[in-house]
Amino acid sequence: MSDKVEKSFNKEFLEAVEKCSENLSFEDISRLNGIRIELLRRYIDRQAKNIRSETWDKLYPLLKPYLEGPEPIKTPPPRLGSAYRRHPELVNMLSEQKVLLDEFAIFNDREKKQIIRRFAEVLPAPAEPAGFSSLSAAENELMGNFMAMDKDMRETMLAEVTAEATAEAKRQRKELF
Repeated sequence: MSDKVEKSFNKEFLEAVEKCSENLSFEDISRLNGIRIELLRRYIDRQAKNIRSETWDKLYPLLKPYLEGPEPIKTPPPRLGSAYRRHPELVNMLSEQKVLLDEFAIFNDREKKQIIRRFAEVLPAPAEPAGFSSLSAAENELMGNFMAMDKDMRETMLAEVTAEATAEAKRQRKELF
């Protein structure tokens, strides 16, 4: 900014100067920033209507904490479903399996049992549960049924679960907000 550019005072600026002056004396502010004490008094007493950009550049770092206030505490948004799992054996899964697990996690226990039962009903013979140590018994049962299906049936069943999981996520979000 040019030295000739001037800024008009606003209420926020004046309040910040007053708060700053409560914590630091005029002498401290003057010594730290090289601004004359008389000029600082004119700002506090509201006798000056504008401030030169050169003066503002010196004064701003001192006033910044009083202008912006404390940093708001950032809370993460509420999570729907479980957090991402990091396990070496999950890396080798097909993307469809990972999607199924993510969607399965959003349902309650009763709904999970219904999904497992539906998956088992479309199979000609009962399937063995998968043997992943990082999955729960219900997830292993679901995964065993899913992998026993042919490719077309997997796609169909996954599409059904995806539609249900999307509806459930929307319902849960609506309850949050």
